[in-house]
Amino acid sequence: MKIKKENLKKVKIKDILKPKTVHENEKKLALMQVLNLSMPEILLNKEKILTNKEQKKYRKLEKQINKELPIQYILKESYFYNKKFIVNKNVLIPRPETELLVEETNKLIKDKFSDKKINILDIGTGSGIIAITLNILNKNSNVIATDISKKALKIAKKNQKIHKTKVKFIKTNLYNKIDEKFDVIISNPPYIPNNSKNIELKVKNNEPQIALYGGKDGLYYYRQIIKDLKTITKENHIIAFEIGENEEQEIEKLLKNNFPKDKIIIKKDFNDFNRYIFSISQIDNNKII
Repeated sequence: MKIKKENLKKVKIKDILKPKTVHENEKKLALMQVLNLSMPEILLNKEKILTNKEQKKYRKLEKQINKELPIQYILKESYFYNKKFIVNKNVLIPRPETELLVEETNKLIKDKFSDKKINILDIGTGSGIIAITLNILNKNSNVIATDISKKALKIAKKNQKIHKTKVKFIKTNLYNKIDEKFDVIISNPPYIPNNSKNIELKVKNNEPQIALYGGKDGLYYYRQIIKDLKTITKENHIIAFEIGENEEQEIEKLLKNNFPKDKIIIKKDFNDFNRYIFSISQIDNNKII
């Protein structure tokens, strides 16, 4: 006896992406995965009719979208620096602000170290996006990345396999098990104050809290990282942090107290907030500059 196939109503891309539809961007991303099309292809093929299989797959994703789950967790993927990374509820969703942290840090690396072999440490790596991207951008680099979460490191290692990099991932609190010295130290630690009311509900309800909150004033992890950072930092170095809103002055004080000869640079993000702080040794080719 043949089982009759379910014939769904013919649905076109344009029927899903109606003007001002709820969750329009999320639905576009879901369609990209279901149809294996790029965003420009989605927009250029609005008359395309979805097959029954495609409709069912899309409707399954749409139900999750309507439950206010982050689309990146639904699709189990996100893009960072134009590259696809695996993500799930155990790691933060990559943000454009962190792309800018990597971009600015990489500019400093090229300026200060050129193509010399360098050691890079990424503290609190999460999905591994920073460490992996810097390793791709700096072929002559030795990169170590740490995280306290075993589940986060599992995702980071999967991303490493996809991008064929050679980052060494270590499970530890900050840099407790590290005994090397580094030319570049970078971190995007948890920096949201515990009782902050400025956090989006979707972020608060879905992303790992261990990766979001940085104590009463948001500065707990910066204090912990910076206080003994000299022990693993080379004389000629770059230290790079992504920071929370209005945290730059206190973090600058911490850096100046521990690296008094360094030049401190604060840079803004896309929204004109002071989002990045760099502590750079005034040494180049073993000469003070």
